[in-house]
Amino acid sequence: MMSTALRHLAWADGQLFAQLASLPPSALEARLGPSGQSVGALAVHIVAGAEWFRYCLTGYPYSELVTPVFPADLLLLREHLLEIDGVLLAEADEVDELVSFADETGPRSVLRSTILAQAAYHSTEHRTQIACALDAAGTRGLCLDDYDLWAFTKSQQD
Repeated sequence: MMSTALRHLAWADGQLFAQLASLPPSALEARLGPSGQSVGALAVHIVAGAEWFRYCLTGYPYSELVTPVFPADLLLLREHLLEIDGVLLAEADEVDELVSFADETGPRSVLRSTILAQAAYHSTEHRTQIACALDAAGTRGLCLDDYDLWAFTKSQQD
């Protein structure tokens, strides 16, 4: 069910942002390569993507997001992201029908489930980039297995 994937998304997002907030502030500047986005920029991108999916589904406008510099900034982003994840989860209970929205190319319509699936994929993709950037910078401790469906299932049983 889509709701399981979205509950996993919210859990993994929350775990990631909490763990990033526990790292030294310098970790937010880690990049996978010279032209790659910083960990801080990728964290903001995850939240901006979630705002985009929320907009597509509800028409709710975007907010001004700032790239985190300090751990407290990440915790604020985490709270905001968890609120958005709650909206996405509620959308999974709606009828899977075409939803219409406007993007930079004009009006579009896609199935609700397509947007919700992309929300889960999008966050997963960028968690991977963050883990790789931290590893390349020599910052250890972020293991993607800690965010997978098996870890989520175990956390729900505890």
